[in-house]
Amino acid sequence: MRLIKKTFLVINGLIIVVVTSILLVLYFAMPIYYTKVKDKEVKREFDQTSKQIKGKTVTEIRDILTKKINKDNIWYSLVDSDNQLLYPSLQLLDGVSESKDSQNVNIVTTFDNSYSNVKVMSQKVTLRDGKKMTLLGQSSLQPVTDASKVLLDLYPSLLMFSVTLGSIVAYLYSRTSSRRILSMSQTAQKMVNLEPNLTCTIHGKDEIAMLASDINRLYASLSTSIKSLQKEYEKASDSEREKSEFLRMTSHELKTPITSVIGMIDGMLYNVGDFADRDKYLRKCRDVLEGQAQLVQSILSLSKIETLASQNQELFSLKSSLEEEMEVFLVLSELKHLKVTINLEEQFVKANKVYLLKAIKNIIDNAFHYTKSGGQVMIQLKDNQLVIKNEAETLLTQQQMKQLFQPFYRPDYSRNRKDGGTGLGLFITHQILDQHHLAYRFVVFDQRWMVFTIDFPSHHDD
Repeated sequence: MRLIKKTFLVINGLIIVVVTSILLVLYFAMPIYYTKVKDKEVKREFDQTSKQIKGKTVTEIRDILTKKINKDNIWYSLVDSDNQLLYPSLQLLDGVSESKDSQNVNIVTTFDNSYSNVKVMSQKVTLRDGKKMTLLGQSSLQPVTDASKVLLDLYPSLLMFSVTLGSIVAYLYSRTSSRRILSMSQTAQKMVNLEPNLTCTIHGKDEIAMLASDINRLYASLSTSIKSLQKEYEKASDSEREKSEFLRMTSHELKTPITSVIGMIDGMLYNVGDFADRDKYLRKCRDVLEGQAQLVQSILSLSKIETLASQNQELFSLKSSLEEEMEVFLVLSELKHLKVTINLEEQFVKANKVYLLKAIKNIIDNAFHYTKSGGQVMIQLKDNQLVIKNEAETLLTQQQMKQLFQPFYRPDYSRNRKDGGTGLGLFITHQILDQHHLAYRFVVFDQRWMVFTIDFPSHHDD
């Protein structure tokens, strides 16, 4: 059943119950209440009259009682000690039967059932001459029964009027109160489909407004969680694609040297041409296999970066660590007649020391390796930045810069592998720096320099 219909029926049902209950209470309680009130009033009037006639003569009493005939709802009578009726002189009260002597009466205190609403009172009074008299009072409460019957007759009309008025009010209220709920329901159905930028309209500060606010917060939290999951999914998908691409490129890098070694071995086995000089080609095979061993070692090292680079982090002095590593590079600079400038200020870094130094050494090694003979290399650690500059033999183009951090990528001028590298150095550097969430950039400066910059967050030695 729809909420509008349910609200309408409930309100109408309540109206019928309330109206019926009120009329029933009035029907049964009003006679009782009316009787009690009238009893008090009649008794008070009767007591006042009895006090008023005390010490009076019979004539004075008759005048007083006659004046009260049309004022009070009490019919008075006065009898003497011999039950002789003194007032009224022409008629007897209901419930008092006439005796054989027209001047003597019998006071009857029992009445027919039809007079169950008649109240009879009596009071002894003393006249001025000392005679004892009995004042009788009779009061009828019959009108209250008529009022109860009127209520019963009016019940259908009152009920019809109440139901009609209540139906109008119930319809308007149910439509108004359910409009916001219907709006919330429609919005919630759209939220199920994850439509963006949805909110339930909030009016007032009642429970429905609180529910709308709760739905808005729930949907906002759900949207944030879904967006976060989507980003994680995209990140995982990108990682899987990168792994697949890396495996494809790795297999290609391994395939060519291995095929070359197999060819040389076959030539030596069958003494084909120059391959008969086994000592020469065995050394070549060894060189190729050593290169592949180095490549495999780099691949194994790369596979550990994702899990180890972000672990075992410590706060250490980057200046001291670099100073310890620079001796090897200074020897290389002497062989190539390079001019090296080193300016290291104190810088504390929180990172995995082994992997971060590995990444930095890869960059410095490339700087020394690709600097022209007699050129300059500058290494500066200052203001939370490590800057490595070198006068390169060949400046990289924008296209080459975009591919530089891909696995096994080598610029055109180094594709003959004369450098003896694996093509994974900068890719490993890229992975390590990303795992440490460090910003870095590699740019050409002044058409002369290649500049690699790493930004570090501020840390102080505790």
